[in-house]
Amino acid sequence: MNDDDILSALEAALEREPRAAPLWLLYGELAARAGRTDEALAALRTAHEDAACRERAARRIVPLLRAKGQLAEALIRIEALLAQSQSDGALHAEHARVLRARGADEEAARAAARARALGVDPEAEAVPAGRSADSAPKPDPVPPAPAAAASVNESTEPADWAQQFDWSGLVTTFADVAGLDDVKRQIRLKIIAPFQDPAVFRAFGRSGGGGILLYGPPGCGKTFIARAVAGECKARFVAVGIHEIVDKFWGESEKLVHALFEDARRRAPTVLFFDEFDALGGGRGRVESQFWKTLVDQLLQEMDGVQGKNEGVLLFAATNMPWNVDAAFRRPGRFDRVLFVPPPDESARLGILRARASKLPGGDKLDLAKVVKATPLFTGADLVALCDRAAERALEESLAGGKVQPVTTKDLLEAAKAMRSSAEEWLATARNHARYANESGQYDELAEFLKRHKRL
Repeated sequence: MNDDDILSALEAALEREPRAAPLWLLYGELAARAGRTDEALAALRTAHEDAACRERAARRIVPLLRAKGQLAEALIRIEALLAQSQSDGALHAEHARVLRARGADEEAARAAARARALGVDPEAEAVPAGRSADSAPKPDPVPPAPAAAASVNESTEPADWAQQFDWSGLVTTFADVAGLDDVKRQIRLKIIAPFQDPAVFRAFGRSGGGGILLYGPPGCGKTFIARAVAGECKARFVAVGIHEIVDKFWGESEKLVHALFEDARRRAPTVLFFDEFDALGGGRGRVESQFWKTLVDQLLQEMDGVQGKNEGVLLFAATNMPWNVDAAFRRPGRFDRVLFVPPPDESARLGILRARASKLPGGDKLDLAKVVKATPLFTGADLVALCDRAAERALEESLAGGKVQPVTTKDLLEAAKAMRSSAEEWLATARNHARYANESGQYDELAEFLKRHKRL
C-alpha cells in the first residue's frame, strides 16, 4: 500500500472520528512525506491541539512553515520547543535554519554552534522516510521571503494568504466545553441566537454579528470557547495570532488585516478570532510608531465595516491583559461585550479530569472528587499537566517491570500538592485592576469571582 492509499484510508477514518488527534498526526506526517505541504500543515495543526500529540506535531510543523516562508510562526514555535528542551541538538539545528532563512546570520551561527556541540550537523537536514537524498528539498541559496511579504507580491494575493488560518476541520461545540455556563449563556444570547432564529432578532432591530472580548488567566479555554461558538453556528473558524500579522521584517500589514476581513465577509458565516489581542489592540496613546497607529486604525475601520458589511462575521478576541486594550475597541459595534473566562469551577474540573484520566491506565477507578477538592483555581491546562505528572510514577514502574501499572488517586493527590495554580499570579495582578480601575463596571465579573474566593 503506497502513501496515497494510506492517506485515503486515513481520510475515511477521520470523517468518522474527527477528534482522533493521533490520526491527524499520522495524516500530517504522511502528507508531508508525499509533498502535500498545505494538507500536512492543516492536519498537524489539528493534532497540535491535543496535549499528547503537541510536541511531536510542533516538531513537524516548524520545517514545513520554514519551507513555505512563514518564518515568524516558525521562529515562535521552535523557540517554544527549545524552552522545553535546551539539550536537543536537532531543535538547535532547526532553530539555526529558521534564523538563517530570516536573515539573522549571527544568531543562526550561534544556534548552529550549539547544535554541533550536541552532535548534530545543522547543514545535514534529515531526509523524510520514503524519500531519497537526491529527492529531498535543497536549501535555497537565498532565504525565502516571509509569508506576509509574499502576500503583497504579484504571485500571491492577500486573499490566498488569509485562507491559511481556517481551522474549520475540527468541529467543536458547547457540549465539549466543561463548565463556564454563564459565559456560554451570554454568548448564546449575543451571538448564537441571532443565527439560529434571525426573524425574532430582526423584530427587535438586531441582527447577527458583533464582537466579544474574552479575558482571563492563561489556560482557561478562551480559544476553545471561540471554536465552540463556530461549531454551534456551523460557521468557519479562522484563528489569527498577532505574530501572523506583524513582524519586524514584514510590510503592508494593513493590507493583511483587510484581507482577513474580506475573506471572512466573502465566506460568511465566519468566526474571526484574534489571540493575544492586547499586543495588537494596545492603547494608541502608548504607541510611538506611526506604523502601529495606522495598523490599529485599519483594524478599527474593518471592525466598523467601513469597507464592507460585517453581517455574518463574528468577532472574538482573547487576552490575558484586558486593561492594556484600547477603550476604542470596546465601544458598541466593536467588542461591545467583555466576558471574564474564569478558572473552571468544581463541576468543570471534574469534567476535565474525567476526560483526561480516561486515557490513563486505571483511570476508571480513580476517586476524582478528592482531586477536585485538592485543585482550587487550577486551570484546564493545569489539570492536564497534573494528570501527566501523576502518571510518571506508574510509567516509570511500567518501563522497569515490563507490565503496565495503573495510575492511582494517591498519585494525583501527591501531584496536586506539588503544584500551584498557574492562575495565581494572574489573579494577583487582576485584583488591583478590579479594585482600583473598575469605574465603568467592566471588571464586575472579575471582582465578584475574586470576592467569592476571598482574593479581593
